[in-house]
Amino acid sequence: MNHVAVDLGASGGKILRGTIANGTLDLETVHRFENRPIERDERYVWDVDSLIRSIVEGLENVESAGETIDTLGVDTWGVDFGLYADGELLCDPYAYRDPTLESTLDDVLETVSKREIFEATGINHWNVTNTLWQYHYLWQEEPEIVEEADSMVMMPQVIAERLGADPSSELTIASTTQMLDPETGEWASDLLDRLDLPRELLPEISDIGSSIGTLRTDALSDVDSEAEILLPVSHDTGAAVTGLPLSGTDRTFLSTGTWFVSGIEVDEPILTDDAFEFGASNELGIDGSVRFLKNVTGFFLFEECRKIWADSDVDHSYDTLIREARSPERDGPLIDPDDDRFSIEGDMVEDVGAYCRETDQSVPGSAGEVTRSIFESLAVKTALTIERLESIAGTDSDVVYLGGGGVRNELFCQMLASALGRPVRTGPVESTAVGNVLSQAEATGRIVSIEAGREVVESSIDGSEFTPQDETYWDSRRKDLRSLLEDDWA
Repeated sequence: MNHVAVDLGASGGKILRGTIANGTLDLETVHRFENRPIERDERYVWDVDSLIRSIVEGLENVESAGETIDTLGVDTWGVDFGLYADGELLCDPYAYRDPTLESTLDDVLETVSKREIFEATGINHWNVTNTLWQYHYLWQEEPEIVEEADSMVMMPQVIAERLGADPSSELTIASTTQMLDPETGEWASDLLDRLDLPRELLPEISDIGSSIGTLRTDALSDVDSEAEILLPVSHDTGAAVTGLPLSGTDRTFLSTGTWFVSGIEVDEPILTDDAFEFGASNELGIDGSVRFLKNVTGFFLFEECRKIWADSDVDHSYDTLIREARSPERDGPLIDPDDDRFSIEGDMVEDVGAYCRETDQSVPGSAGEVTRSIFESLAVKTALTIERLESIAGTDSDVVYLGGGGVRNELFCQMLASALGRPVRTGPVESTAVGNVLSQAEATGRIVSIEAGREVVESSIDGSEFTPQDETYWDSRRKDLRSLLEDDWA
């Protein structure tokens, strides 16, 4: 049985075909394409029409290879949504990086405090424009759209609807909205009422694995498979963690990509004062699990630099930059990856230099020096984040599991293990698609449980383990970065 995962990340999309047979997972990438917010009418939005064309091309690739698509599931990053009326998408969905969406946040916080929002929803992301803020912005600034709408649909289900599914909602993506009660799995009605936000647009939450439609072969040119569209774990981080071979007490993870998401898979939400003050969040996962986590700006910094270098005569290929990042003298400058200046707007290379000047550090000159500065900073900030999360949760792991694109970056993997002072074990590069496929496979009975699926993953991948090196050097790096961070990191 062929399970197709449509995996849409913040900088690119992929179509992958997965099968599970005889205890082995086989995963093939059949199509890749760009997926970035586009600027339209001075706003950042999703380019849904372009994405559908790219997805259809990927589905055609599956069939052109002589394969039938049996089931299909869509995952995307969290937060963003579309508004529907009578089954039609009313406008281009806004992208979370659109700064205008934060313009009514102060009004939100005049009514309810950050602490109250955290207690009600378990979500504590304040460096990302959450669904709650976007919804409040629309209700205040574009109320005619909200009044016309009859449902709010999160982006994985927006894409699935365009492919033939009925509009729906799913638990893991709903838990990113800052509008869901993590203890009941229901919408946080009291919070929404206090903010005077209409609740009638919020859909009923369906179970992971639910069937929500069939591919619209009549509207998708050259796609013949009448595949069943399933609700997978549709939040990309939730899918990525589902696809990691976590087991026993070793449940600490890092999902790498545009964002780094570090955390621990736990049984219950952690809503303590320490969790709130640290900025940790609780997102719901597969089989009743909770991801206790914190975001760190990830390879977005590196990719934005590569965009700048691509417009110059600098060789911006991955292999060249990683090779050159091994060469610079050590003890170079460090940055706080989460500093507000590092945004989608501006010149990232110049912004890194400005940060270094303002913190009385040397300014990296070459592309290799900039790359090393970013990688070391990401490794140390991630290590400090993981340690604090484990301390708050009262748990630890002997190893940290790493998934996503960072698996290919052996330099970064080694830096992270050294900064952590413990082994880093790599899971699947395409851990998000693996989690998507596992939830489809469980729904169709190809695996008996996600736990069994994780055992299949572990036996199917050729993972690596990186052990700590240069303890004295990395202790100094941790001290150096702490000196640049807020007092609560000391």
